[in-house]
Amino acid sequence: MEITANNMTRTVLFILITGSLLAILACKNEPKNASATDTAPPPDPELARLNLLIEKEPANDSLLFLRAETYYNLDAYDEALRDLSAAMRQDSLQPQYYHLLADVLLDYARPNDSKRAIDVLLTAAYLFPDRIPTLLKLSEFQLIVQQHGDALGTLDKILKRSPQNAEAFFMAGRVALDMGDTARAVTSLKKSVQYDAENADAWRFLGRIFLNQNNPQAIQYFDNALRVDSTDLASREFKALYYKINGDFDKAFEVYRAIIAHNPDYSNAYFDMAAIYLEMDSLQRAYDHFNFAIKTDPLFVMAYYYRGHTSELLGNLEAAKTDYRQASKMSPNYPEPKAALERLGK
Repeated sequence: MEITANNMTRTVLFILITGSLLAILACKNEPKNASATDTAPPPDPELARLNLLIEKEPANDSLLFLRAETYYNLDAYDEALRDLSAAMRQDSLQPQYYHLLADVLLDYARPNDSKRAIDVLLTAAYLFPDRIPTLLKLSEFQLIVQQHGDALGTLDKILKRSPQNAEAFFMAGRVALDMGDTARAVTSLKKSVQYDAENADAWRFLGRIFLNQNNPQAIQYFDNALRVDSTDLASREFKALYYKINGDFDKAFEVYRAIIAHNPDYSNAYFDMAAIYLEMDSLQRAYDHFNFAIKTDPLFVMAYYYRGHTSELLGNLEAAKTDYRQASKMSPNYPEPKAALERLGK
Protein backbone atom coordinates (compact mmCIF):
# COMPACT_ATOMS: atom_id res chain seq x y z
CA MET A 1 0.00 0.00 0.00
CA GLU A 2 2.86 2.36 0.85
CA ILE A 3 4.45 1.74 -2.53
CA THR A 4 1.21 2.75 -4.20
CA ALA A 5 1.06 5.94 -2.16
CA ASN A 6 4.62 6.81 -3.10
CA ASN A 7 3.89 6.18 -6.75
CA MET A 8 0.81 8.40 -6.56
CA THR A 9 2.87 11.22 -5.02
CA ARG A 10 5.52 10.88 -7.66
CA THR A 11 2.93 10.75 -10.42
CA VAL A 12 1.37 14.00 -9.18
CA LEU A 13 4.79 15.65 -9.03
CA PHE A 14 5.60 14.44 -12.53
CA ILE A 15 2.32 15.83 -13.88
CA LEU A 16 3.17 19.19 -12.31
CA ILE A 17 6.69 19.32 -13.68
CA THR A 18 5.58 18.12 -17.12
CA GLY A 19 2.98 20.86 -17.21
CA SER A 20 5.67 23.38 -16.31
CA LEU A 21 7.96 21.97 -19.00
CA LEU A 22 5.24 22.20 -21.63
CA ALA A 23 4.67 25.83 -20.64
CA ILE A 24 8.39 26.46 -21.08
CA LEU A 25 8.31 24.93 -24.54
CA ALA A 26 5.25 26.97 -25.48
CA CYS A 27 7.08 30.27 -24.86
CA LYS A 28 10.24 29.32 -26.75
CA ASN A 29 11.84 31.75 -29.14
CA GLU A 30 10.56 31.75 -32.73
CA PRO A 31 13.01 30.06 -35.12
CA LYS A 32 14.83 32.26 -37.59
CA ASN A 33 13.91 32.01 -41.25
CA ALA A 34 16.74 30.47 -43.18
CA SER A 35 18.20 32.63 -45.90
CA ALA A 36 20.13 31.71 -48.98
CA THR A 37 23.29 33.08 -47.38
CA ASP A 38 22.97 30.97 -44.21
CA THR A 39 25.56 28.24 -43.98
CA ALA A 40 24.33 25.10 -42.24
CA PRO A 41 26.74 23.83 -39.58
CA PRO A 42 28.30 20.44 -40.23
CA PRO A 43 26.19 17.61 -38.74
CA ASP A 44 27.31 16.37 -35.35
CA PRO A 45 28.27 12.67 -35.69
CA GLU A 46 26.93 11.74 -32.25
CA LEU A 47 23.64 13.50 -33.00
CA ALA A 48 23.37 11.69 -36.33
CA ARG A 49 23.98 8.35 -34.61
CA LEU A 50 21.32 9.02 -31.97
CA ASN A 51 18.82 10.18 -34.61
CA LEU A 52 19.09 6.83 -36.36
CA LEU A 53 18.67 4.90 -33.10
CA ILE A 54 15.66 6.97 -32.02
CA GLU A 55 13.99 6.44 -35.41
CA LYS A 56 13.99 2.73 -34.54
CA GLU A 57 13.03 3.24 -30.86
CA PRO A 58 11.15 6.55 -30.54
CA ALA A 59 9.95 5.76 -27.00
CA ASN A 60 13.38 4.82 -25.62
CA ASP A 61 13.84 7.35 -22.80
CA SER A 62 17.56 6.57 -22.38
CA LEU A 63 18.22 7.43 -26.02
CA LEU A 64 16.08 10.56 -25.77
CA PHE A 65 18.09 11.62 -22.71
CA LEU A 66 21.39 11.07 -24.53
CA ARG A 67 20.18 13.10 -27.48
CA ALA A 68 18.98 15.86 -25.13
CA GLU A 69 22.47 15.87 -23.58
CA THR A 70 24.02 16.16 -27.04
CA TYR A 71 21.69 19.01 -27.96
CA TYR A 72 22.57 20.75 -24.68
CA ASN A 73 26.28 20.50 -25.46
CA LEU A 74 25.53 22.06 -28.85
CA ASP A 75 23.57 24.92 -27.17
CA ALA A 76 20.37 23.69 -28.86
CA TYR A 77 18.24 24.30 -25.80
CA ASP A 78 14.75 24.01 -27.36
CA GLU A 79 15.60 20.63 -28.84
CA ALA A 80 17.09 19.47 -25.54
CA LEU A 81 13.92 20.48 -23.70
CA ARG A 82 11.73 18.59 -26.16
CA ASP A 83 13.72 15.39 -25.79
CA LEU A 84 13.78 15.68 -22.01
CA SER A 85 10.03 16.19 -21.96
CA ALA A 86 9.57 13.04 -24.05
CA ALA A 87 12.06 11.06 -21.94
CA MET A 88 10.41 12.06 -18.67
CA ARG A 89 6.98 11.07 -19.99
CA GLN A 90 8.39 7.57 -20.41
CA ASP A 91 10.23 7.47 -17.07
CA SER A 92 9.92 10.24 -14.46
CA LEU A 93 12.10 8.54 -11.86
CA GLN A 94 15.57 9.05 -13.34
CA PRO A 95 17.41 11.73 -11.29
CA GLN A 96 19.86 12.50 -14.10
CA TYR A 97 16.94 13.67 -16.25
CA TYR A 98 16.10 16.33 -13.67
CA HIS A 99 19.75 17.33 -13.39
CA LEU A 100 20.07 17.88 -17.12
CA LEU A 101 16.75 19.72 -17.27
CA ALA A 102 18.02 22.13 -14.60
CA ASP A 103 21.28 22.66 -16.52
CA VAL A 104 19.40 23.42 -19.74
CA LEU A 105 17.12 25.93 -18.05
CA LEU A 106 19.94 27.69 -16.23
CA ASP A 107 22.03 28.06 -19.38
CA TYR A 108 19.06 29.01 -21.58
CA ALA A 109 18.62 31.97 -19.21
CA ARG A 110 15.27 33.27 -20.38
CA PRO A 111 13.10 35.19 -17.90
CA ASN A 112 12.35 33.00 -14.85
CA ASP A 113 14.46 30.10 -16.16
CA SER A 114 16.76 30.17 -13.12
CA LYS A 115 13.70 29.87 -10.86
CA ARG A 116 12.41 26.99 -12.98
CA ALA A 117 15.81 25.29 -12.69
CA ILE A 118 15.68 25.54 -8.90
CA ASP A 119 12.09 24.22 -8.90
CA VAL A 120 13.18 21.23 -10.99
CA LEU A 121 15.94 20.36 -8.51
CA LEU A 122 13.62 20.90 -5.53
CA THR A 123 11.28 18.38 -7.13
CA ALA A 124 14.16 15.97 -7.66
CA ALA A 125 15.25 16.42 -4.03
CA TYR A 126 11.70 15.62 -2.93
CA LEU A 127 11.54 12.53 -5.12
CA PHE A 128 15.02 11.31 -4.14
CA PRO A 129 15.53 12.73 -0.61
CA ASP A 130 18.49 10.48 0.21
CA ARG A 131 20.37 10.96 -3.04
CA ILE A 132 23.40 13.07 -2.14
CA PRO A 133 24.44 14.00 -5.73
CA THR A 134 20.99 15.54 -6.24
CA LEU A 135 21.22 17.50 -3.00
CA LEU A 136 24.72 18.69 -3.92
CA LYS A 137 23.50 19.89 -7.31
CA LEU A 138 20.60 21.70 -5.65
CA SER A 139 23.01 23.45 -3.27
CA GLU A 140 25.22 24.48 -6.20
CA PHE A 141 22.27 26.02 -8.04
CA GLN A 142 21.09 27.74 -4.87
CA LEU A 143 24.58 29.25 -4.60
CA ILE A 144 24.47 30.38 -8.24
CA VAL A 145 21.22 32.31 -7.66
CA GLN A 146 22.56 33.50 -4.28
CA GLN A 147 20.01 31.69 -2.12
CA HIS A 148 22.69 31.31 0.53
CA GLY A 149 20.44 30.31 3.41
CA ASP A 150 18.69 27.67 1.33
CA ALA A 151 22.03 26.33 0.10
CA LEU A 152 23.32 25.97 3.65
CA GLY A 153 20.07 24.25 4.63
CA THR A 154 20.49 21.75 1.79
CA LEU A 155 24.11 21.10 2.76
CA ASP A 156 23.06 20.58 6.37
CA LYS A 157 20.74 17.79 5.18
CA ILE A 158 23.68 16.15 3.41
CA LEU A 159 25.98 16.38 6.42
CA LYS A 160 23.34 14.87 8.69
CA ARG A 161 23.28 11.84 6.37
CA SER A 162 27.01 11.87 5.62
CA PRO A 163 28.98 13.78 8.31
CA GLN A 164 32.31 13.42 6.49
CA ASN A 165 31.12 14.33 3.01
CA ALA A 166 34.03 16.27 1.52
CA GLU A 167 32.01 17.72 -1.36
CA ALA A 168 29.38 19.10 1.04
CA PHE A 169 32.08 20.85 3.07
CA PHE A 170 33.57 22.19 -0.18
CA MET A 171 30.21 23.61 -1.21
CA ALA A 172 29.72 25.07 2.29
CA GLY A 173 33.07 26.81 1.90
CA ARG A 174 32.02 28.27 -1.43
CA VAL A 175 28.74 29.51 0.02
CA ALA A 176 30.51 31.10 2.98
CA LEU A 177 33.02 32.75 0.65
CA ASP A 178 30.21 34.12 -1.51
CA MET A 179 28.64 35.54 1.67
CA GLY A 180 31.94 37.24 2.58
CA ASP A 181 32.56 35.00 5.62
CA THR A 182 36.20 34.14 4.93
CA ALA A 183 36.88 32.49 8.30
CA ARG A 184 33.94 30.13 7.89
CA ALA A 185 34.98 29.42 4.31
CA VAL A 186 38.49 28.43 5.41
CA THR A 187 37.11 26.13 8.13
CA SER A 188 34.80 24.34 5.69
CA LEU A 189 37.40 24.04 2.93
CA LYS A 190 39.97 22.63 5.35
CA LYS A 191 37.45 20.00 6.42
CA SER A 192 36.87 19.20 2.77
CA VAL A 193 40.55 18.47 2.10
CA GLN A 194 40.81 16.67 5.44
CA TYR A 195 38.25 14.14 4.20
CA ASP A 196 39.40 14.20 0.57
CA ALA A 197 42.97 15.32 -0.02
CA GLU A 198 42.44 14.86 -3.77
CA ASN A 199 39.96 17.75 -4.07
CA ALA A 200 42.01 20.11 -6.24
CA ASP A 201 39.22 22.71 -6.30
CA ALA A 202 39.18 22.96 -2.52
CA TRP A 203 42.97 23.39 -2.38
CA ARG A 204 42.74 26.09 -5.06
CA PHE A 205 40.00 27.99 -3.21
CA LEU A 206 42.11 27.89 -0.04
CA GLY A 207 45.07 29.19 -1.99
CA ARG A 208 43.04 32.06 -3.40
CA ILE A 209 41.82 33.08 0.06
CA PHE A 210 45.36 33.09 1.45
CA LEU A 211 46.63 34.86 -1.69
CA ASN A 212 44.13 37.67 -1.03
CA GLN A 213 45.55 37.87 2.49
CA ASN A 214 49.10 37.87 1.05
CA ASN A 215 49.81 34.85 3.24
CA PRO A 216 52.74 32.70 2.01
CA GLN A 217 50.75 29.57 2.92
CA ALA A 218 48.90 30.20 -0.36
CA ILE A 219 51.83 28.63 -2.22
CA GLN A 220 51.45 25.37 -0.28
CA TYR A 221 47.75 25.18 -1.15
CA PHE A 222 48.39 25.84 -4.84
CA ASP A 223 51.11 23.20 -4.82
CA ASN A 224 48.64 20.72 -3.31
CA ALA A 225 46.17 21.53 -6.09
CA LEU A 226 48.92 20.94 -8.65
CA ARG A 227 49.88 17.66 -6.96
CA VAL A 228 46.33 16.47 -7.64
CA ASP A 229 46.12 18.01 -11.12
CA SER A 230 49.40 18.96 -12.76
CA THR A 231 47.50 20.58 -15.66
CA ASP A 232 45.81 23.13 -13.37
CA LEU A 233 46.68 26.40 -15.11
CA ALA A 234 44.72 28.54 -12.66
CA SER A 235 46.79 27.40 -9.68
CA ARG A 236 50.03 28.06 -11.57
CA GLU A 237 48.86 31.56 -12.48
CA PHE A 238 47.85 32.28 -8.89
CA LYS A 239 51.28 31.11 -7.73
CA ALA A 240 52.96 33.46 -10.18
CA LEU A 241 50.67 36.28 -9.05
CA TYR A 242 51.72 35.75 -5.42
CA TYR A 243 55.38 35.98 -6.40
CA LYS A 244 54.70 39.06 -8.54
CA ILE A 245 52.83 40.85 -5.74
CA ASN A 246 55.72 40.18 -3.40
CA GLY A 247 58.36 41.33 -5.88
CA ASP A 248 59.91 37.90 -6.42
CA PHE A 249 59.99 38.29 -10.20
CA ASP A 250 62.46 35.47 -10.80
CA LYS A 251 60.10 32.90 -9.27
CA ALA A 252 57.15 34.44 -11.12
CA PHE A 253 59.02 34.10 -14.43
CA GLU A 254 59.88 30.51 -13.53
CA VAL A 255 56.19 29.67 -13.13
CA TYR A 256 55.18 31.48 -16.33
CA ARG A 257 57.88 29.71 -18.32
CA ALA A 258 56.65 26.37 -16.98
CA ILE A 259 53.13 27.28 -18.16
CA ILE A 260 54.38 28.23 -21.63
CA ALA A 261 56.49 25.07 -21.90
CA HIS A 262 53.32 22.98 -21.69
CA ASN A 263 50.94 25.53 -23.24
CA PRO A 264 52.90 27.53 -25.85
CA ASP A 265 49.76 29.33 -27.07
CA TYR A 266 48.62 30.47 -23.62
CA SER A 267 48.44 34.22 -24.20
CA ASN A 268 47.81 35.20 -20.56
CA ALA A 269 51.24 33.95 -19.52
CA TYR A 270 52.97 36.12 -22.15
CA PHE A 271 50.85 39.10 -21.13
CA ASP A 272 51.63 38.67 -17.42
CA MET A 273 55.35 38.33 -18.13
CA ALA A 274 55.19 41.47 -20.27
CA ALA A 275 53.51 43.34 -17.41
CA ILE A 276 56.38 42.40 -15.10
CA TYR A 277 58.97 43.48 -17.66
CA LEU A 278 57.10 46.77 -18.00
CA GLU A 279 57.23 47.22 -14.23
CA MET A 280 60.99 46.50 -14.38
CA ASP A 281 61.41 49.13 -17.16
CA SER A 282 62.65 46.40 -19.47
CA LEU A 283 60.71 47.94 -22.34
CA GLN A 284 61.90 45.89 -25.30
CA ARG A 285 61.21 42.62 -23.49
CA ALA A 286 57.84 43.95 -22.44
CA TYR A 287 57.05 44.83 -26.06
CA ASP A 288 58.15 41.41 -27.29
CA HIS A 289 55.96 39.59 -24.77
CA PHE A 290 52.89 41.76 -25.45
CA ASN A 291 53.56 40.90 -29.08
CA PHE A 292 53.61 37.17 -28.24
CA ALA A 293 50.30 37.60 -26.39
CA ILE A 294 48.73 39.13 -29.50
CA LYS A 295 50.16 36.48 -31.82
CA THR A 296 48.67 33.72 -29.67
CA ASP A 297 45.38 35.62 -29.23
CA PRO A 298 44.65 38.20 -31.96
CA LEU A 299 41.54 39.34 -30.01
CA PHE A 300 43.46 40.23 -26.82
CA VAL A 301 42.34 43.85 -26.51
CA MET A 302 44.42 44.75 -23.44
CA ALA A 303 47.53 43.36 -25.09
CA TYR A 304 47.05 45.77 -28.00
CA TYR A 305 46.65 48.68 -25.60
CA TYR A 306 49.72 47.80 -23.55
CA ARG A 307 51.82 47.04 -26.60
CA GLY A 308 50.87 50.53 -27.77
CA HIS A 309 51.73 51.95 -24.36
CA THR A 310 55.13 50.23 -24.52
CA SER A 311 55.72 51.55 -28.05
CA GLU A 312 54.93 55.04 -26.77
CA LEU A 313 57.48 54.65 -23.97
CA LEU A 314 60.01 53.46 -26.57
CA GLY A 315 59.32 56.60 -28.60
CA ASN A 316 57.56 54.86 -31.50
CA LEU A 317 54.44 57.01 -31.54
CA GLU A 318 53.02 55.80 -34.86
CA ALA A 319 53.11 52.18 -33.72
CA ALA A 320 51.54 53.27 -30.42
CA LYS A 321 48.68 55.03 -32.25
CA THR A 322 48.08 51.98 -34.43
CA ASP A 323 47.68 49.73 -31.41
CA TYR A 324 45.55 52.27 -29.53
CA ARG A 325 43.23 52.52 -32.55
CA GLN A 326 43.01 48.75 -32.79
CA ALA A 327 42.19 48.37 -29.09
CA SER A 328 39.59 51.15 -29.29
CA LYS A 329 38.03 49.63 -32.40
CA MET A 330 37.79 46.18 -30.82
CA SER A 331 36.42 47.50 -27.53
CA PRO A 332 34.73 50.91 -27.96
CA ASN A 333 33.90 51.15 -24.24
CA TYR A 334 37.52 50.64 -23.17
CA PRO A 335 38.52 54.18 -22.04
CA GLU A 336 42.32 53.95 -21.90
CA PRO A 337 42.98 53.66 -25.68
CA LYS A 338 40.67 56.62 -26.36
CA ALA A 339 42.43 58.71 -23.75
CA ALA A 340 45.83 57.75 -25.20
CA LEU A 341 44.74 58.73 -28.72
CA GLU A 342 43.45 62.06 -27.48
CA ARG A 343 46.71 62.65 -25.64
CA LEU A 344 48.80 61.90 -28.73
CA GLY A 345 46.43 63.61 -31.14
CA LYS A 346 44.41 61.45 -33.53
